[in-house]
Amino acid sequence: AAELLAFMKESIGEASVTAVKFTNTLKDHPVCLSSEGGISTEMEKVLSQMPGNENAPKAETVLEINGAHAVATTLKGLFATGEKEKVASYAKILYTMARLISGLPVENPTELSNMICDLM
Repeated sequence: AAELLAFMKESIGEASVTAVKFTNTLKDHPVCLSSEGGISTEMEKVLSQMPGNENAPKAETVLEINGAHAVATTLKGLFATGEKEKVASYAKILYTMARLISGLPVENPTELSNMICDLM
């Protein structure tokens, strides 16, 4: 599982998440974002909305994946069979979903749309 999580973190991008991990704290949701360090995702939203603060500090975000959700089983299966391209796409989609759930902007909506269409 550690290799899978490291690969997902790399796929999403080091600048976007500080870690990807499985969690057992989510009930029905597949993913969420949590934060480490001094700035929370809520504080990031507030600071980025202030006028003239385009370079507001970012939260150190962690993508948490529900280990009991079907998406975790799918990710593990794809990684085990060497389908790393799909795992990379799923990682980016899950990260974007978690940003949306947290009320953060989508960084690249066109990329998200293309990845979803490719999976369909």
